[in-house]
Amino acid sequence: MKWLLIYPPQEPYFIKSTRVFYGLSPPLGLLYVAKVLEDDGDEVTILDFSAEPYNEKKLLTEAQIADAIGMTVLSPSACEVKRLIDLIKHQRPDVPIIIGGPHSAILPEKALEETQADISVQIDGESVIRDIKQALLKKKEFSHIPGIMYQTTHGIKQGLPAQLISDLNTIPFPARHLVKHYVYGREYDPHLKAGEFTAIITSRGCPYCCRFCSRSMVSMQRYRMRSAENILAELREIKRQGYRHAVFADDCFPANTKQAYALFDAIIKEKLDLKFSVTATRVDLADEDLYKKMKQAGVTHIQFGLESGNQDVLDFYDKKTTVEAIKKAVHLSHETGFFTIGSFIFGAPFETAEHFQKTLLFAKSLPLDSVSFLPLRYMIGSELWNQAVAEGKISKKEYLVVADKSRGLGNFTTEELYKYCIQAQRSYYGRPSFFINLLKTSLRSKDMTYLQSYLSIFFSSLKAIFHR
Repeated sequence: MKWLLIYPPQEPYFIKSTRVFYGLSPPLGLLYVAKVLEDDGDEVTILDFSAEPYNEKKLLTEAQIADAIGMTVLSPSACEVKRLIDLIKHQRPDVPIIIGGPHSAILPEKALEETQADISVQIDGESVIRDIKQALLKKKEFSHIPGIMYQTTHGIKQGLPAQLISDLNTIPFPARHLVKHYVYGREYDPHLKAGEFTAIITSRGCPYCCRFCSRSMVSMQRYRMRSAENILAELREIKRQGYRHAVFADDCFPANTKQAYALFDAIIKEKLDLKFSVTATRVDLADEDLYKKMKQAGVTHIQFGLESGNQDVLDFYDKKTTVEAIKKAVHLSHETGFFTIGSFIFGAPFETAEHFQKTLLFAKSLPLDSVSFLPLRYMIGSELWNQAVAEGKISKKEYLVVADKSRGLGNFTTEELYKYCIQAQRSYYGRPSFFINLLKTSLRSKDMTYLQSYLSIFFSSLKAIFHR
């Protein structure tokens, strides 16, 4: 069979854009599924519209020759996915379209209703894609397949109960060659070219339950890890394929210290000569000895979800950390030599302008190389979203809602929250001392990539605010 797998544009802004841009990270979910299909003898093409401008003609040309199509669906992109499916179905009404990803995991039936796809996969796609393929080839029903919803002439039906893959070491490594022509990761290194940056995950799920996050729902509230040996084998393959930089894209890394020590000891011993970044970590996981090993192994960037400089806000989000722990972790990261990134949230229900100012001053007191300030958003599947729905403040049909005072979610309007975020961003980066210190560090180390990385992340964070 010929498969077309699509990572769709996430917002109308990106669909309208014709500028040249790079992707943040390759679509690992699609690449895992692609590898299973290729191992089964199928031909796979991937279109990543997070890494190239949306092109309707290209989409329809590829769809015309595909026997089946798969798409990733995030909750904010459900409308865009519906638009793409309408276009494809107008040209190819009989081509089967399968959707998966976070939105399908949380709302498998609703995702089918909204997008009018044929099948919605709730669980690990690698575990069911072969069964779906065989059912399509033999023109059989899908009732025997676990963890899916599917369209019939009598309405939507459900397959067998969902079952996650218990041993992640059994999953084949992603088919990265299918996206080697895309440029990713330039916020970490502006000099990266196509085929030089990739992502890897060492686990699935998150063992923590921050109230604003829906990750635990996406993973069916289970946290699963790979072995250090299995991860190292994939890193060897990444090195052989010519990559220079890999990002650990786990929901939280490293959540297991024992696994992390074993992994970085092995990387050091192996002398892989790769650079690494960490997209999401916690301050209570900061460990001096582990950080030294990570630095020796090639880690260059670490990003913390810091959220606030106010203890009452941290407690409200159930971060299970303290302002003092944030200080220690950020200073340790800086002293280790990592490019240290921190993200903050404005908009808890009781937060005032004084809270925002305290967080901004706190951020300025930390040795952070890059920051982002974003408004609190109630995301489907999160505890905050569920509570707001129960209280009648949010409709079940709304998947991403800013903490607006008109809904009883906070003390500010949406526009006011964005204004505070933009002002904080400008105030933080507008300090001459910040730029001078970063320039001195770059000159002292004879490495200008950190300075260039700062500029790249700065403009990326501004884009996230302005193109909301």
